[in-house]
Amino acid sequence: MIFRNYEEYFQELKKITQEYKGKMGCIVEFNGFVREYDLKEGKKVPAVGLKIEEMILEKLQDIREKAIKNYELIEVVIYHNVGFLGIGERIASIAILAKHRWEAFEAIKFIIEEMKKYH
Repeated sequence: MIFRNYEEYFQELKKITQEYKGKMGCIVEFNGFVREYDLKEGKKVPAVGLKIEEMILEKLQDIREKAIKNYELIEVVIYHNVGFLGIGERIASIAILAKHRWEAFEAIKFIIEEMKKYH
């Protein structure tokens, strides 16, 4: 499930957390925000924000499906903001419901690395 609205993401996460009680061993969650700097060639440079294209939502669907399959996840819920985001704004939230923590940690790393290719 992929959401453009954070509140909808949050409500869905609450709902499926109840639905999968007893079936999941953990929820690993990531929240990313726009920093006041970027890293260019290992050096910090001031930033004014971040532009996220709409196509990220389509790409995230493929990334999500690969993660569920490759890591045998119970569910993955993603929120991703689009447009021009100012410093301090939430870029993305990802919640992974898994049987075991190791697969959830590996999956969150995979999803973030793939997602960053489109930022």
